[in-house]
Amino acid sequence: MNTKQLLLSLLMSIMSVSAFAKYAIIDGIKYSLNDEALEAEVANDYYGEYSGDIIIPETVDYDGKTYSVTSIGDKAFTCCFGLTSVTIGNSVTSIGSSAFTNCSGLTSITIPNSVTSIGKQAFRECSGLKSVTIGNSVTSISDYAFSDCSGLTSITIPNSVTSIGEGAFSDCSGLTSITIPNNVTGIGDYAFYGCSGLTSITIPNSVTSIGYGAFAHCSGLESIIVENGNTIYDSRDNCNAIIETATNTLTAGCKKTVIPNSVTSIGKRAFLHCSGLTSITIPNSVTSIGESAFSDCI
Repeated sequence: MNTKQLLLSLLMSIMSVSAFAKYAIIDGIKYSLNDEALEAEVANDYYGEYSGDIIIPETVDYDGKTYSVTSIGDKAFTCCFGLTSVTIGNSVTSIGSSAFTNCSGLTSITIPNSVTSIGKQAFRECSGLKSVTIGNSVTSISDYAFSDCSGLTSITIPNSVTSIGEGAFSDCSGLTSITIPNNVTGIGDYAFYGCSGLTSITIPNSVTSIGYGAFAHCSGLESIIVENGNTIYDSRDNCNAIIETATNTLTAGCKKTVIPNSVTSIGKRAFLHCSGLTSITIPNSVTSIGESAFSDCI
């Protein structure tokens, strides 16, 4: 590369950075402004300082220009303990990783249908959050997105969602019911780990993969049903468990599980932290028991 090409490359890089690195505080909220696309992102700056009720508008005006607010950046509201509610404008399409992590005072949030992606740990440790409406444009619940939201009692997962990530709702101890929509194909490791308030769960016939410990430590769980027509899993003989059909492996059980005689193995962490389990009969057909299958069944 000659000197002229190098200078041109450096100039283009500077211009590109400047287009995305313009910051402004508008109505008390810090934004990163993109002059080329006329888009704004809520930026990470006021670490822990936002409080009260916040409204993220669809557009903001600055220096004679109007910007469309399209995203909430990574860690934008992290540790804002005094934040109580957030209303997100219909122009926002993405919520970044850890955007609201540890906002313990947050009790309500409105996620519009415009949002298509919610980042990892976006609402982790929002212990005051009682309910969420997730817009019907979201296709996946990211890893640990709502983990440790102990005050969460209900959540509606829209039919647009096809995957539930690792630990997505782990330790949501106040969650009493949840409906997994028919379009979900994958449930990640520990997705509902520690949801001690859950009493029943139904796996739709669309689900083709369930991770280790997905329902471990759900001490209140009494009923696990896999819908008829699922080609990968079943709940044969009203067993109150999830069985991998092809291998006859029981992969997840609860305190009222009855192991059918056709089961040949009990999978890893199948009854992990199943503290309500008082007795279980293992049939002669079982030839192997996986790692930590009955760990901490006190």
